[in-house]
Amino acid sequence: MRYYFDGDSNLYGYHSDEKPFTFPTKVKQMGAVDHRRKIYVEDYVYTYLYQYGKSHSCTEKVAALVGRQIEIDGEEILMICGAIQGKDATEENGTLTFSAATWEYVGSQMDKYFQGMTLVGWVHCQPGFGAFLMSKDEAFHKLYFQEPWQVLFVVDPVDKLDTFYIYNEEADVLQQAKGYFVYYEKNEEMQEYMLDHSVVKPKEAKNPEEKQENEEQEKVEKEETKSQEGPRRRRRPTPEERIDAAQEIRRVLQRRAKEAEAAQRSKYTMLTSVSCILCVICLCLGYGLFSNLNRLEELETKMTMVQDSYTVLAENVEDVKVQAAFAPRMTAAAEEETEEPEETQKTEGRIHVVEAGETLGSISQKYYGDGNGVEKIMNANGLDNPNHIVCGQELLIP
Repeated sequence: MRYYFDGDSNLYGYHSDEKPFTFPTKVKQMGAVDHRRKIYVEDYVYTYLYQYGKSHSCTEKVAALVGRQIEIDGEEILMICGAIQGKDATEENGTLTFSAATWEYVGSQMDKYFQGMTLVGWVHCQPGFGAFLMSKDEAFHKLYFQEPWQVLFVVDPVDKLDTFYIYNEEADVLQQAKGYFVYYEKNEEMQEYMLDHSVVKPKEAKNPEEKQENEEQEKVEKEETKSQEGPRRRRRPTPEERIDAAQEIRRVLQRRAKEAEAAQRSKYTMLTSVSCILCVICLCLGYGLFSNLNRLEELETKMTMVQDSYTVLAENVEDVKVQAAFAPRMTAAAEEETEEPEETQKTEGRIHVVEAGETLGSISQKYYGDGNGVEKIMNANGLDNPNHIVCGQELLIP
């Protein structure tokens, strides 16, 4: 079995017979079903890619995907059974790409762990930048992954976002897949690769003596394994070791997911509390403004009343000044008016109402003591005939 690569052609597989295909029984659907091509990702591969993406301070990384392309009853199925780190990747024009050393490493790892499988795509881990398709990634994919069934998997391990991109019917443009499936089955190849390329930091010994003892024990185990299995063979991990490694990766991911969820919940709780406090403050400010508005209206009314009172007072003061200025004249006029009634009273005399049977002579006798006043009464009342008076007539007695 020999892995081949031509710099001007597509890199995609092995010259070997594939293993018999058995459809997985335990499957978890992610997103919607895409009938153009159903993509199945083994759980260890999915878990390892997120762990790999978060390693080394969440830097940008690439990886290769291996598996099988199968067609059943006219339906295309892509089984992704393994993932290989993109070591020695280089940055070209601002994009992380596979270098010649990366291709050689991927080939050696496929020959070592994933014999009989095919290179079905690649992975771009871009922490904190979402799962969007970059034009440079699409150009790189078209250059080296030209088979219509080869895919690109973009992963954001920080925000926990991922998307598969597949070719359209004309195989000239990458489109976002509607969804994929995560399946669970025994995957010794990926378990073995995960053990040998763990991205989880090992626990350090509590003291130097224990650390030295562990290093010596590991050295002895390596020498025994090398002497027993030969220079080209290595010790295969036991099923318990494989399970422990997978469980450790899942445990770390679950713990970090819970921590992120707790931090998110705490942030939402804090935002809710702050929002409630701001609402209460706004209500208090609104009530205070409303009260102050009423007070301002009352103050404006009072000021208007004071202004009116001041205007009236000013007018009264002005009248007092005018009266004070004309006081002597008014006093003289008052004295004249006081004297005038006396003269008028003397001039005008008294009013007498004529009663039945009275004559001017009797009236003159009443007021003057004799009949000599008849002529005065006639002159004062404009009478021509002394006998022409009637009952109830008012006569001025001079």
